[in-house]
Amino acid sequence: MTWHLAYAPATIANVGPGFDVLGMAIHHKAALGDKCAVRLGRGDVRVSVLGDGGRLPTTPERNVASVAALRVMSMAGESRGFELRLTKGLPLGSGLGSSAASAASAALAMNDALGRPFTLEQLVPAARAGEALAAGTPHPDNVVPALLGGVSLIIDVQPERGADGELVIARLPRPRCAVVLAMPDLEVPTAEARRAIPRQIPHGDAVFSAGRLALLVASLYERRTDWLKHAVLDRLHQPYRIPLIRGFEAARDHALTAGALAVGVSGSGPATFALVDHGADAERVANALRSGFLSAGVNARAAVTQIAPERREVRR
Repeated sequence: MTWHLAYAPATIANVGPGFDVLGMAIHHKAALGDKCAVRLGRGDVRVSVLGDGGRLPTTPERNVASVAALRVMSMAGESRGFELRLTKGLPLGSGLGSSAASAASAALAMNDALGRPFTLEQLVPAARAGEALAAGTPHPDNVVPALLGGVSLIIDVQPERGADGELVIARLPRPRCAVVLAMPDLEVPTAEARRAIPRQIPHGDAVFSAGRLALLVASLYERRTDWLKHAVLDRLHQPYRIPLIRGFEAARDHALTAGALAVGVSGSGPATFALVDHGADAERVANALRSGFLSAGVNARAAVTQIAPERREVRR
């Protein structure tokens, strides 16, 4: 039987004030993402994982990738056995959508194995089912850009239905700037980052973040990169998560001094993103982020990349 391969990239979720509703896919040239291979067969479902240090389960019902693949098969009315091989290119707990990349790549690979009966958007519930296993809730702001590429604003208008809730997905223009990702040698579990956020916030903070989200969307449509420094600020999640990311404040200050347009927490952290004008020196910003973390005693690697284009729909 033929192996069917798929790749899903790292993603930046939340993007400042876009908590749980805004996500961006990282270009594949950064080589930050997961690969999945699926081969249909008879009998049981077999799962293997490479690159995770033995940390991820291989029981089909407990693995994010196989849960997503099984969901695609169920959607297609199929019940065949298959073999799934997941290759992790993203570290766990990195803030770069590691579980979403696993779920999305598996959904894409299974869809290909079945003859591509579903569109990319139709695969979203399957990937969300995998994400729910990892995160406890089916957050769409990583899996949607992992599947669709580009920049997406995602609103769950039926959250009570979980992974099957109806989503409104708005494709937004990509910012005309480079993206620098800093990946410090820290791990911030998503559950811990969630617990850090208070259940209630002051009214003024809600107004602040709502205004910044509107400004961020406007800056993408208006191509106003000069607005981004203000647009990525928020008071919903970043102020409560930054204390979990040792060295973030120094890294942010160094990067802004080096010419970054804006700096923020990627997902729940510890990964940090900086947006850099194409005319500026992105490598200088990358070095600044690394030196900022190092000043706090934290080693970090950095990558200069860009936002991925939207994934092209290919149907058989």
